[in-house]
Amino acid sequence: MLPKKLTAESRVHLVHTSSPLEKGDLRDYEVALKKLTAAYPLTKVFEVEHKDLDPRYLAASEDERLKMFRQAIRDADALWPIYGGTGCGDIIRHLTSRDLTAIAKARPSVIGFSDTTFLINYLYFKLGLTTFHYSNMSGLYDHPTDRSFLDILSGKSDQYELCDPQSRWLAAGAPAEPVEGIAIGGNLTVFRDLLDIGDIRPPSWRQYVLFLEDLDLDAEDFHRIIIALESRGIFKHIRALVVGRMDESDYASMSRKFDAIFGNSEAGLHHLIEYLLADVLRERQSSGDPLPILKVENFGHAVKGQCLMVPIGGRCILKPNACIEFPGPFVN
Repeated sequence: MLPKKLTAESRVHLVHTSSPLEKGDLRDYEVALKKLTAAYPLTKVFEVEHKDLDPRYLAASEDERLKMFRQAIRDADALWPIYGGTGCGDIIRHLTSRDLTAIAKARPSVIGFSDTTFLINYLYFKLGLTTFHYSNMSGLYDHPTDRSFLDILSGKSDQYELCDPQSRWLAAGAPAEPVEGIAIGGNLTVFRDLLDIGDIRPPSWRQYVLFLEDLDLDAEDFHRIIIALESRGIFKHIRALVVGRMDESDYASMSRKFDAIFGNSEAGLHHLIEYLLADVLRERQSSGDPLPILKVENFGHAVKGQCLMVPIGGRCILKPNACIEFPGPFVN
């Protein structure tokens, strides 16, 4: 299911799904909102009421955010979360078949990032709606790719490719031929929680290319989460894995710390995920079905320069030269 094309007459509904805006980002949000409203005059912010008892790490209570979310999905041509943080899972777990029917009928373009990995993947898995991992609304104009992204949403562009010279293949190396699949994923921690909270159980993982990124996740937590996903059989079957921005410097520092404490050197280890998936990688390699792992630097938090847009539920082609192509169309 493709979302509607974005036009100057589109009703762009902005919602608080997660945390409140940090003070340091408030000015950037106001500038972004001004630009957005100038381009799309029917933009509407569904403000929430924050009460004294509400935790400060949430934009508002669970009930308040859910109430405004339900108002925002009515007649929405675009449904864009304002900020990340935490709390989007509160909304996801309470969505009803009636809510999903309303979203399916409206076919809004839905974007998201970080905590709103919940929303964009949930709507794909439950409705088949193509959504977009790019940015929450507050950071929409932070990257030089913002114009091309808006062209994609408006239907002016029906193909997207991004090549980053820093991208590199891990583990088995570059595949001999392009690898094609359906793109899913986003923030690693959120994606893991989504599978449980959203009761996501696809018949098979074989068609998917899984994109993962995270922030402020130490090596031990990273270990637990990857193993939790591996226990579902995800890495045994997916077409490919794309690893975005993570705390690699912290992982390397912790590895050196462990070397000093336990005397076990992991010399030659290119990325922690290669160790954690070593058994799966060997098994797939020996069966003639290697798992390609592409490491990129333009997907996730703290990306400088061109930010990778990923259509969740869209076709994805990983090329041997480490370029990533997404054939459209993306909207209808």
